[in-house]
Amino acid sequence: MNNNLPALDTLSFEQAYQELEETVQKLEAGNLPLEEALTLYQRGMALAHYCNQQLDSAELRIKTLTPSGELVDFDEV
Repeated sequence: MNNNLPALDTLSFEQAYQELEETVQKLEAGNLPLEEALTLYQRGMALAHYCNQQLDSAELRIKTLTPSGELVDFDEV
């Protein structure tokens, strides 16, 4: 396992998602030493959280508040 992984905040969504997919594949393949599996699992959870944050942020950018304070999709304004 490469301990010199890039910090999450330096990854694009696409890079983080690709790394997450690779991590899941490695974990599903099994046959890893326990310590490596735990490290991969922790990195995978961090990547999943980061990707979810990026998606939430993107969703907020395409929504807007109406003058009455109602949150609506950008294309409905």
